[in-house]
Amino acid sequence: MNLCCWACLAGLYLLSPAATAARQGIGIYFDQDMFIPLVNEDRDYTMGLGVEFFEEDAGFYPFEHVLEEVGKLIGISPDSPRMRRSYLLGSVNFTPDDLSASAPLPNDRPYASVLFLANKRVFGDRYRVIGVEAQLGLLGTYVAREVQRKLHRAWREATGSESPVRPRGWGNQISAGGEPTLRLRVARSDLLTESPGSWDLAGSADLSLGYQTNASLGLAARAGAIGSPFWSLPYDPINRGNFVPAFGDDELYIWVAGRVRAVGYDALLQGQFRDSRLSYANGDLNRLVADAGAGATAAWQGLQLTLSANMKTSELNRGGADRTHWWGGAYLTIRY
Repeated sequence: MNLCCWACLAGLYLLSPAATAARQGIGIYFDQDMFIPLVNEDRDYTMGLGVEFFEEDAGFYPFEHVLEEVGKLIGISPDSPRMRRSYLLGSVNFTPDDLSASAPLPNDRPYASVLFLANKRVFGDRYRVIGVEAQLGLLGTYVAREVQRKLHRAWREATGSESPVRPRGWGNQISAGGEPTLRLRVARSDLLTESPGSWDLAGSADLSLGYQTNASLGLAARAGAIGSPFWSLPYDPINRGNFVPAFGDDELYIWVAGRVRAVGYDALLQGQFRDSRLSYANGDLNRLVADAGAGATAAWQGLQLTLSANMKTSELNRGGADRTHWWGGAYLTIRY
């Protein structure tokens, strides 16, 4: 699936009858380590892209039956009021530290990428939100390689610099050449305390099964002029840190969020069914990983813009791969 496919799917959606209803929108998400220049080291989670379509009523949802059945198990009735649904076309990409090397780097993280379609079903009110998400993806395609090479070349031409270098090791990525994969995720968040319109604090928990199998606990806080539900805080939308976007009144707030994750299995480090030139065993993974973000969000007449800085602690306990990584995010949502 390439960017042309994404555009075609987006066009079909927007031309469909469901797209003419009110209370829906689109989110455009971009993660990039170059957004944080002082700590940018062009490695680990180096780039993510996502386009999300969301509604509060009916729409095009390819995994709807699966989500309905799993949702019943966690308390989401098919007839629940204030149901939100979305699907997200996304890509996440990971690289080692030395992009100039064409050979595998056994003491660094492997190249890895996944292109995916994620479908989410969410019930939320003022005090809690619960959701279920199904994701179908492709590991090991070369779309990430081409995008990264073009971005690096454009940066070199714009700055007259010899860096960032042309990445040469994508042939060593996990499941190189392509392999289908799946993930199912259930999540819940509860409002812990608030001063309505001024600040709030919420706790969250989630469980993922599939190519990433893990469980997490987290906290998130906002402060400022707030006019939207606590669960719409735009933390890590590509990797599904939040639920689905929502708009209330115009607003302007700052936020912080974080979570601690217990890791059981990660195909982006360990490989899946196909052989990979570089992958790691269970004992090479750090079983507890923390990630966090902080940002500012402004919304006005259906437009919402978020800028954020994010970090994740080391995922591997091997040599140079045992390190913290930083990246920035820019997220735009349009409600119509």
